[in-house]
Amino acid sequence: MKRLILLLALTFSSLNASAQSFELKHDHSTIQVENIDISAKFYKNILNLRELDTPWPEYKLIRFFDTGTNQQLHIAQAQVDKYGDIKINKVLHLAFAVNNFDGFLEHLKEKGIEYSNFAGESEKIQSRPDGIRQIYFQDPDGYWIEINDAKH
Repeated sequence: MKRLILLLALTFSSLNASAQSFELKHDHSTIQVENIDISAKFYKNILNLRELDTPWPEYKLIRFFDTGTNQQLHIAQAQVDKYGDIKINKVLHLAFAVNNFDGFLEHLKEKGIEYSNFAGESEKIQSRPDGIRQIYFQDPDGYWIEINDAKH
């Protein structure tokens, strides 16, 4: 009986140890806009969203807005190709914060999912000026997903 209990305890502890110890929380959504100044006025004046400072004050092509409960809306100036069509790139993404960033990276590795920093350098972690670490990868349809370690 003691052996059975020991065997069950070891089995359950190994299952628990292999379970991933990260929890996703929605962090922000980003949309691309045709004219960032006009859109920023809309979100401030029509929706009464409070504009936030960005980690890159010198970069004027993205604006952050507080949408409540530690979540944000980011609006980014659309980038166009040589034909004038809007390009979909990493600026347009979903972002999730995790409580165990390193554990999530290990999870991606186990699942064979390649990630990069914003510049596209494979298996590189990006650190924002405010210290938040982040990575990017794509879903099966090519949509970009950001994972970061922002504290909520």
